[in-house]
Amino acid sequence: MTLMGVYTETVAPPKVPTMPEVIPRKVRVVTARETGEKVKIVVLKSEDFGGEHKKNGFLYLLVLWLVSIWAMITNSFQILFVKVSQARKSTLRDITWKIGRNPNHISSFFVDRFSRFNHESKFGAAGWLSLDIFYNYWGKVRPQLKRDFEGFITRFWIERMANRQAVTNRFKIVTNLLAEAFEELSKEPEIRLVSVASGSAQAVIAAMSRCPHLNIKAILIDPDREALAQAEKDAQKAGLLSRFTFVRGTRKRLASICSEFSPHIIEMVGFLDYLGEEKAVELISRIKDCLPGGGIFLTCNIRNNPERIFLHWVLLWPMVYRSEREFISLFLKAGFSPGQIRVFYEPFRIHGIGICKK
Repeated sequence: MTLMGVYTETVAPPKVPTMPEVIPRKVRVVTARETGEKVKIVVLKSEDFGGEHKKNGFLYLLVLWLVSIWAMITNSFQILFVKVSQARKSTLRDITWKIGRNPNHISSFFVDRFSRFNHESKFGAAGWLSLDIFYNYWGKVRPQLKRDFEGFITRFWIERMANRQAVTNRFKIVTNLLAEAFEELSKEPEIRLVSVASGSAQAVIAAMSRCPHLNIKAILIDPDREALAQAEKDAQKAGLLSRFTFVRGTRKRLASICSEFSPHIIEMVGFLDYLGEEKAVELISRIKDCLPGGGIFLTCNIRNNPERIFLHWVLLWPMVYRSEREFISLFLKAGFSPGQIRVFYEPFRIHGIGICKK
């Protein structure tokens, strides 16, 4: 069954409790505070999309919090020193981000000092490098690990962390939803997609690879030259290079590109995690205006979770965390109809994926 089929057929649990197997998925109906409009949320099972859902116990979280608190103390001193001595006009958030992306910075003896994979995940956070490690951990990273200290701490953090599993789940769900959207548009002589803040566009390439019988063209927009170079390399490896156009730029180029390209689908995965509400609503509204009737917008957002302290103070990866209601409100405020909004959460309920139709 497709994920959209799962969404349609999954109903809210009855008031009278029944056997657990009768209710295979968690369902919530969220009401927007501002408008009173309701949208159903389906929390997928890992079996629905071949995902991961290995939970950690109390002891793991205790270690994670202790390491994070120590990193918070040491990194706070560095951040304040830079603020006072070098960058008084910069915000603490901007300084935190800049320090975290410095390849020479070590955040924790117990995390990134002795593991190159943990270290690359930190200074490459929010970019294609860290996501490549997370998405492809089992195929690329795990086989390289030895039975030494580096292997141990890499397995302890990257392999076991719920956030690594959750973002990999997000990748798989997005890939499935894009492939389903392509099939939905199969009667079009040419299916056109624009990816905003595309990174290396692994999900787009994977979804297109599943539909070789369809004429799909894609434009990838990203300011990172290395990310686009990696996307070009992966597209060529998949035999899809002729179907891609690579644009080095930001969301500011979206309107001009869409006016010429007329996309059926606009995909923006991960970028909302760095935008406040006002900017997020404004951007989603612009995306909606760029779509034709029946056009599809796919995006996602991270939700608060017990490992947030690790992401912020060890990986120095500040993000905008949104509740389910706050996530849905972005679509409603941007003008999407509640009946055309579908929201999924992966099994950890860390990453929400929204797919909206104009």
